[in-house]
Amino acid sequence: MTPAALGALLLTSVVVAVEPGIVRSEFIYETAPFPSCHATTIVEPQGGGRVAAWFGGTREGNSDVGIWLSRYAGGKWTPPVEVANGVQSDGTRHPCWNPVLFQPKEESLLLFYKVGPSPSRWWGMLRTSNDGGKTWGDARRLPDGILGPIKNKPVQLSNGDILCPTSTETSEKPSKWRVHFERTSDLGKTWTKIEPAAATTGPEMNAIQPSILFHPGGKLQAIGRSRDKRLFQTWSNDGGKTWSALTPTDLPNPNSGTDAVTLRDGRHLLVYNPTERGRSPLAVAISRDGKSWRNVLVLEDEPKAEFSYPACIQTSDGLVHITYTWKRQTVKHVVVDPAKLVVTESKRNPIINCAEWKNDRPMSLPGATRPKVESVLIYQPTTEWTYSHHQSLTFFKGRFYAIWSNGRQDEDAPGQRVLMASSADFRNWTAPRPLVDSVTEKGVERVLTAAGFHQHDGTLVAYFGNYGPNKETTRLQAVTTTDGEHWSAVREMGVPVNPNHGPQRTASGRLIIAGNISFPYTDDPTCLAGWKMTGIYPKDMAATIKDDPSSFWEVAKHQGWQTGLCEGSFYQTDDSVLHMPLRNAAKLNARRLWLTESRDNGATWSTPMETDFSDTNAKFHFGRLPDGRFYYIGNPVGGGRTPLALSLSRDGVRFNQHFILGDMHYERRKPGAAKGGEYGYPHSLIHAGHLCVIVSRQKEAVEVLRVALSKLSESR
Repeated sequence: MTPAALGALLLTSVVVAVEPGIVRSEFIYETAPFPSCHATTIVEPQGGGRVAAWFGGTREGNSDVGIWLSRYAGGKWTPPVEVANGVQSDGTRHPCWNPVLFQPKEESLLLFYKVGPSPSRWWGMLRTSNDGGKTWGDARRLPDGILGPIKNKPVQLSNGDILCPTSTETSEKPSKWRVHFERTSDLGKTWTKIEPAAATTGPEMNAIQPSILFHPGGKLQAIGRSRDKRLFQTWSNDGGKTWSALTPTDLPNPNSGTDAVTLRDGRHLLVYNPTERGRSPLAVAISRDGKSWRNVLVLEDEPKAEFSYPACIQTSDGLVHITYTWKRQTVKHVVVDPAKLVVTESKRNPIINCAEWKNDRPMSLPGATRPKVESVLIYQPTTEWTYSHHQSLTFFKGRFYAIWSNGRQDEDAPGQRVLMASSADFRNWTAPRPLVDSVTEKGVERVLTAAGFHQHDGTLVAYFGNYGPNKETTRLQAVTTTDGEHWSAVREMGVPVNPNHGPQRTASGRLIIAGNISFPYTDDPTCLAGWKMTGIYPKDMAATIKDDPSSFWEVAKHQGWQTGLCEGSFYQTDDSVLHMPLRNAAKLNARRLWLTESRDNGATWSTPMETDFSDTNAKFHFGRLPDGRFYYIGNPVGGGRTPLALSLSRDGVRFNQHFILGDMHYERRKPGAAKGGEYGYPHSLIHAGHLCVIVSRQKEAVEVLRVALSKLSESR
């Protein structure tokens, strides 16, 4: 047995998942006479049980691809059998595509599928079964121009008509995609074709593969895949006779298939890839109106893997059955109890930035203005060192100093080093040079991550994290200088931390480093010794805790949090309370900052709570202006880490004055799998009447910006 086959065999055992709501999770088959599969469908036939189908063969589009089927009987899935192929009367063979199973009321089980050399030239086929999928009648071709349901199940209307959600793809490049609907009142003998209205403004959406949802008063909604980075929607007010023009929803889509179903309790359930790129993760969302959706369940989440083309139904026992492509290797089947998929709004900490929201997404900042901003690119790659991130800025003995992480191509890759540049006037910067070059320990290149500065008594300290390629042996290190030119040997700080920002002073003089889940502190003014560990991790993890780019997920799992909290930045209000907002790094519902607080000068921290301060899953920086106002710099609205916004608050609770510091596109010079983000990971500095900010551009270039404090007047 090959390693791949063995792996597949081991994975076919039933797994009861820890995700709330999942009743059963399994692979439908252990072995099969085909190596690749895709486009699943599932149905509950008359008399009960389950039937699932998919296409399988050498690879998608190959002439040996047929339609394969398995039935759930006797507590297990039967071995896959081929129930359709593309062999023609003249002996030629075409691939089969996209099977769709459907059980009309009191009628035969239907199996729709497509045959043809490509999606632009395929035709619709139909087979029927009178015994729940055990045997099948002869295949017949649908009328010319009728394809049947293109990927997702039809629905049966109150008058018995079957309404099929379908679409077409043309052969020219780029292919044009167009949604339409096909209606039959006699089980597929005769058909009516219905097209949505044309767009009245802007270009038509390129969309395919709808699912149909039911709403009160006979209203229908179709939702599905598009090329426009958003799921599309169209609505019908007359039971599917006419449809509105296609419009984008607020749900992301990476050009991948989805499916949806209206539950018996009136809610709508959607299975989709909640991202603009890639087919992982695969998630379940719930909505009451088909407009505002909330992700409630993660089915799969493995970077760079494919989990796609879901199908979903609700069976007579009330459970939801979901099937989907698992890495193109097999078919996954998950059973979900929808009663446990409850969207609850937890009590939130009152910190807020007053963003304008739409469908639970932060869209804009009310009243935002654009002050004059000076900006300078201080680094763009010219060699193989093309990755830059984690930057910090300070002013020491008449010069600005900037440090940042610098790698050969991608984030957190072995060999990452710390670069430094300086400037006397903010406009002209020295050529960057390694402050600490890449290092090798025991024959393995390490990862060095820049982490900020501290000054005391004429000495400047620059910090950086050091860990191995598997996030092992994480530790905080530093180098020092008294003149900005000559730097000490590397010093160990004695704490297992890879910091988010450099040390920050509290009103008492205590110095605290904002990490991910740990916030070490010291009362040593040099900030080079005396560190004590504390944070939001539980006491039983204290002996082994380390703070690196992955450990916060371990804490989340231990605590039962559905969110990974990390990359804090704190500020202190006049009542001496320390407020540490935290990034929610989860791929789902990561639209608000969380907050932990300390009322004992950083010795202990409260259990984190979600806030109403909007966020787009990005790092940020908090601070305080000389006039006493608190400030935030980050990416609180929009997407792609733009715009870069500044928000101000008088009380540290309500951040309601907003400025746009940057929203220009930076064109990358070099490729990189982990690159992206127009204005990433800001750090800030108040100097000489200016707010100075340093950011990464697409995780490649480094830019400094500054705005005069006089331009940040409270009057608007």
